[in-house]
Amino acid sequence: MNLGRKGLSIGNVQEFNRRVILSAMQEFGPCSRKDISVASGLDQATVTRAISLLIEDGIVEEIGFVKGGRGRRSIRLSFACSGRFIVCVRLQRRSFSVGLYSLAGETLEESEGRITTGQPPAATFDRIAARVDRLAALNPKIDGMGVAVPGPFLERDERVILMTESPDWQAFDLVRSLRERYSSIPVYSIHDAKAAALTVWRTQAKPSGAKVLLYVSAGQGIGSALVTNGEVYRGSLGLAGELGHTSIDVNGPRCKCGNHGCLELFSSRIALLRNVREYADGNPDTALTSESRFADVVEAYHAGDMLAVAEVDRVARYLAQGITNCVNFANPDIVVIGDEYTAFGPPFRGAIAKYVKASLLPSIYQTVRLELSQIEGDLVLKGTYLDVLSQTYLTAPREEAAGYEKAAGAVR
Repeated sequence: MNLGRKGLSIGNVQEFNRRVILSAMQEFGPCSRKDISVASGLDQATVTRAISLLIEDGIVEEIGFVKGGRGRRSIRLSFACSGRFIVCVRLQRRSFSVGLYSLAGETLEESEGRITTGQPPAATFDRIAARVDRLAALNPKIDGMGVAVPGPFLERDERVILMTESPDWQAFDLVRSLRERYSSIPVYSIHDAKAAALTVWRTQAKPSGAKVLLYVSAGQGIGSALVTNGEVYRGSLGLAGELGHTSIDVNGPRCKCGNHGCLELFSSRIALLRNVREYADGNPDTALTSESRFADVVEAYHAGDMLAVAEVDRVARYLAQGITNCVNFANPDIVVIGDEYTAFGPPFRGAIAKYVKASLLPSIYQTVRLELSQIEGDLVLKGTYLDVLSQTYLTAPREEAAGYEKAAGAVR
């Protein structure tokens, strides 16, 4: 075949083969060259040549032997556990997090910083950058940086178009600022719920045989993501998944997004704390006060505190309404609730399930599993690592694959 005539080059073919091989390793975990050949459809000689270059580049490493047929032993391969790194940043309304990961996905470091009310975005950016600077100084081979932000996030333009309770971030371009400061590192952005959904799909939904996952992020904000056979549904602008800005009360208060009675207004951690603090003082049935923090509410809930139980149950009812709407619309076979509200544990899941069951046709409810996330650590940071690894080594960068055209104007 004349590759030049077909618009291909030897370099194109080698890059394609490399991505196919690394995708197989990501899909199946540590495996042999023969396993990769079988999974990818590439002949063993091609795999061997490509693997040699990947080892030389420090992307892949040999990690021991596995027994094969007829007693033969094969060398197992894995993404490198050292030498090359991925940095992930997560922005929330009241905090930020920074994590360092090996290409193999090992969490090497995670740290969190609080954002005080009224703190300018530029000041928060400086604090984030200081942590990234330290990681970059200690680990010079950073292959990519991921930035996860709350929504509504216009993925096509990489802009936060609304952050309730933190409006100043709408005028601060976090992704571009990081890209300018770290010009030698590819920087990718993702909506936080979509990032978390990637983690949940890989570790909880897929192993259970699920085909369609609805992930609900419940904490400082309310977000969601729909994953079908491993692919996150993004919508035409990358805006899909804004469950928190769907209405559960058309006569409810007006949200900053322009809608009325948005789910997030009633069920976010911010709303929960506001209600608890309002009803706590002078209430003989609670140990909570107007100064109580989220951790205090969690502790009180598990202790059976009447105010905590009542307010958390109220949140469960609101979330159940949003989940019911999604189930009727998207027909997932598993719904996983993650983020901060998992701290309320099985009783909270049970309360949500009770309200969802009352709102769905029995034949539909019986086909849906409702679970809390079973994964330790920050789902968003872990999912951001997966997203960076994919765009760096497994697929084309998302804007190329989706054909997004970056635009600075408002949504039309």
